[in-house]
Amino acid sequence: MGQTFTGKVLGRLLCGVWLLLVAGPGLAQDISSTKPAHKLAPGLSKVLPQKNAQTSVRVQVKNVPKFQEWLKANLPQPASISTKLPNTFLFQKLSSSQLSLLAECPWVTFVDVAERKPQEEAYLQNSDLRVNRVEALHLAYPEVHGQGLVASVKEQPFDTADIDFKGRILFSEAFKQASTPHATSMATLVAGGGNSSPGGKGVAWKSRLTAADFSNLLPDDLNQLKSQGVTVQNHSYGVGVENYYGLESQAYDQQSLQAPELLHVFSSGNAGTAAPADGPYANLKGFANLTGQFKISKSSLSVGAVDTSGQVSLLSSRGPAYDGRIKPELVAFGEAGTSEAASVVSGIALLVQDAYKKQKDGALPSSALVRAALINSADDKGAPEVDYAAGFGNADALGAVQSILQNRFYSGTVRQGSIDAKRITVPPGTAKVKVTLVWQDAEGLPNAPKALINDLDLVLKEVASGQQWLPWGLSTYAHKDSLEAPARRQPDHVNNVEQITLAAPATGEFEIQVRGFHGAGELPFSVVYEFEKAFSWAYPTAGSHLEGGQKNRLRWLAPVKNGATGILELRWEPGGTWQTIRQNVPLSTEAVDVTLPDTAALASLRMVLGSASYETGPVVVSPSPILQVGYQCGEEVMLYWPKAPGASAYQVYGLGAQYLEPLVQTEDTVVVLKKSQNPGVFYAVAPIVQGKEGQRSLTLNYTQQGVGCYIKNFLARQYVTDTVQLTLEISTSLGLQAMFLERRVNGVFQTVQPIKVGQQTEYLLEDALPQIGFNEYRIKVVTQKGEVFYSQPERIVFTTERSIQVYPNPSAVGEGVNIITQDEDTNRILIYDQVGRLVREVSEDGAVKVIDTKGLAPGVYFLKVFSSTGTLIQSRFILL
Repeated sequence: MGQTFTGKVLGRLLCGVWLLLVAGPGLAQDISSTKPAHKLAPGLSKVLPQKNAQTSVRVQVKNVPKFQEWLKANLPQPASISTKLPNTFLFQKLSSSQLSLLAECPWVTFVDVAERKPQEEAYLQNSDLRVNRVEALHLAYPEVHGQGLVASVKEQPFDTADIDFKGRILFSEAFKQASTPHATSMATLVAGGGNSSPGGKGVAWKSRLTAADFSNLLPDDLNQLKSQGVTVQNHSYGVGVENYYGLESQAYDQQSLQAPELLHVFSSGNAGTAAPADGPYANLKGFANLTGQFKISKSSLSVGAVDTSGQVSLLSSRGPAYDGRIKPELVAFGEAGTSEAASVVSGIALLVQDAYKKQKDGALPSSALVRAALINSADDKGAPEVDYAAGFGNADALGAVQSILQNRFYSGTVRQGSIDAKRITVPPGTAKVKVTLVWQDAEGLPNAPKALINDLDLVLKEVASGQQWLPWGLSTYAHKDSLEAPARRQPDHVNNVEQITLAAPATGEFEIQVRGFHGAGELPFSVVYEFEKAFSWAYPTAGSHLEGGQKNRLRWLAPVKNGATGILELRWEPGGTWQTIRQNVPLSTEAVDVTLPDTAALASLRMVLGSASYETGPVVVSPSPILQVGYQCGEEVMLYWPKAPGASAYQVYGLGAQYLEPLVQTEDTVVVLKKSQNPGVFYAVAPIVQGKEGQRSLTLNYTQQGVGCYIKNFLARQYVTDTVQLTLEISTSLGLQAMFLERRVNGVFQTVQPIKVGQQTEYLLEDALPQIGFNEYRIKVVTQKGEVFYSQPERIVFTTERSIQVYPNPSAVGEGVNIITQDEDTNRILIYDQVGRLVREVSEDGAVKVIDTKGLAPGVYFLKVFSSTGTLIQSRFILL
């Protein structure tokens, strides 16, 4: 549907004439002021010179009726038009000339890219919620777990049959598609119930989950989100590097104003070494490479990834946003990338909401307050204070929730030119004070040089001296050296997040000032502050599990990186003496690996810094038990596990309506369950050490372990053999009285030999006197209760050097006839009819040779089989 040059010129003239007729010259001049090139999203200008190009776009207009009249006159036959946003049209398969004409129409305000194909950005690998102090939060505040809240995982659907989501899934149309491992992993990180294993426990493990389809890159229908009660939506996908504020960015910011309690969390992307193709930072490798314009929105969170060492991952996408805003705002642990990191932060956001609800009689916090709590509590990573790789730091679940539970936050409003002030008292021993201001800004204009509309300023003032401190800011100049320059204190008129930190502050009163720099009316804001200690444990903390006999990575927070070292000590509880296990530990590493004895015991750890020491409190050292199935016979199931030295008892769990529930506690290492009393099939076990529970085992489904009545495997070594050998593997000898190898003789199984019951579980069995031909065997098991059970039968063909087996015999004409010999090498086979004529000759190898009988008449046939050594064996068969 291309147009000639004359057609394009005529269309432009019609635009101007149309405006003069319907709006007058003054208005025409006003709405024509935006240049056509500024109306195009980055990248679309490259489509214009391409003669045969076709593209799909979203077009935002000022006046729908007038645009539709113009459209009728200038583009009467577009391929497809539909509205998905207010004042917005979707055009498919437009030519470059049609795209140019749209951009020049004065009723058009912006032409954006349309739907791109989203891609999952990583799969779950080595999840470790300890990095972001999630486990510490679970132990310190077990009542904060997300119950009553709902998270939406927007991508492809997750697996609704996964036991970690049991009883907590809300219906969604998205579930009609096939589930993916990526979506299931993301949902597990957000809200897994820990039913499959300790590692299957997510951050907000009692919240509910639903799914949404990421093929729609615009925000989901708000009424649908509200009807489901969604307060956090996770987006772990990307569409390629895009660094501009477009219609999707605008739509997410608009939805954040319409639903102030709803928080969108995006992965920053895994394109950290890439360069944007367009915009102010075009071709600048390693910067401005977030994977989707929707991640540039102002009232959402974009999350990068740190690796096991706590460093920002090389492939984690970096900022700045096109206008110099700080993106991503946070990082979190993601071994496989930023998808995992975003899911962790989504879960933490739910727990911040849960903590607020418990403080405020069920009310929900604004997403601005949640963002402020997450950003303010983050542990500084990357370059000092703030940078375009780590943002404001590594998310800290415990710190974020404590800021709410300890009431270190407030919200208010401020007008342009006015100041809102609040005084706080910095306690003695504070290593760093941190204050963060966040506000939900109105949606920006896609073609504006910066997205910020309303501008607030944050100042921290020491009351006694009057000294003031400004927020940390970064250079926005498009050069590698400038973008990597250290943060400096400066007024910020770009971001709607501002943060002030002050190391080694004086004890006493400080004043937080929020000033209205620019904006209309009362502007709402949220502030969160905290007083950081010189050292605090991330893992372990009181009640944590350390694995005996294995390497454990201990983690801590040290906000002031001054080159200090500490002494790591351990004490066995109760009443042991402190033992040094590591000297000169650099605090700046914030982690160290230690291996503890393979035992079950209580212990405490501490880090000694000069005259100060920081203890973890009692932790449980224990191995992870390996739960196994002994048998499942009739009405009974027996489970067992190895003894953990030092454990006084063991807690057995069964899967209930939603979570694992305590079933029985025993001092033994075996438990027998009645199926009628325990209809579930999922079980786990944990050791009890001095009254505290140790590391729980993986959860198993006893019906899927390959164990019946004691027998796991009963197999013939070879199907065809000159020596009958069978292998037997039993699950356990506990409760066994006797076992027997039996062979079928004349239709009745008879004992070949008894099998000695002892400690072993694997056996090699032989039959010294098998029958030539087919032999059928089974195992007979007798329990100490006198119950008798049998294995499945196993068949073996026994043959000697001078014998062959032919089957089926008789056989139907045209069917294959099997010839079994001891010799697996190539055999020459001759077939004769009843009068001695040779009717067929073949050569076959393998223990079982298959002879084609097609073309042979019914009757009796004689076989001569010559082995590879020349031995002659004869037999006969009948064809019917």
